[in-house]
Amino acid sequence: DHDDSEPLTLDIDQNGNADEKNDCVYLNIKENMEEGKSTTYMKLGASLSDEWGFDYISKIDDDSVLAIELLLELMEDELPPMPYNRRTYGGGIWASYAHHHMYAPGQFYFMSADLAHYVSNEITPEDRRKKMHWRHTEDADMGSFVFSNERPIKYINLNTQKIWAHPMKTEKEFRSAWASIGWKLPQYGVQFPFGPLCRTWLQGNGV
Repeated sequence: DHDDSEPLTLDIDQNGNADEKNDCVYLNIKENMEEGKSTTYMKLGASLSDEWGFDYISKIDDDSVLAIELLLELMEDELPPMPYNRRTYGGGIWASYAHHHMYAPGQFYFMSADLAHYVSNEITPEDRRKKMHWRHTEDADMGSFVFSNERPIKYINLNTQKIWAHPMKTEKEFRSAWASIGWKLPQYGVQFPFGPLCRTWLQGNGV
């Protein structure tokens, strides 16, 4: 976890290579799933928000293809700017039975800058470890961090209008998705996936 006074970013990657085009950011943390990479990224996002006034910080998997035009429409129509967006968190929707909360799958999610600050600066690394799941679930852990906030969280559910395609595991799949993104997205789905998440409820046995 990035919990010391070392700089958040570096000028070179782990192999000593610099980005000649100056369009990459190298986080000062080793590649990992559960040891602070995502919260370090949120910490960087929160610091950039302090400097530049960013309203939201988003995260996307490298095998997701995002429809930028639809993202801009979402931002324009549904996402208020600071300070009217406090404690806003969104993406698709899934559930953690272990921790009894909803969370946004890691394919694509976003949170307001104040929440990014909360999960990365206000929760200590020790407390974050206590809130983590026993198996490697970065997105579910992030949901645990978000919902540990004592104040209400506004959740924006994008299940009914997904603006990204996932998973695109090969270059061919990625390029094909990018070429067809204008007519394949958004993907319309159910508000809540009762089938996989509420089997007991569907069987008439309550929750």
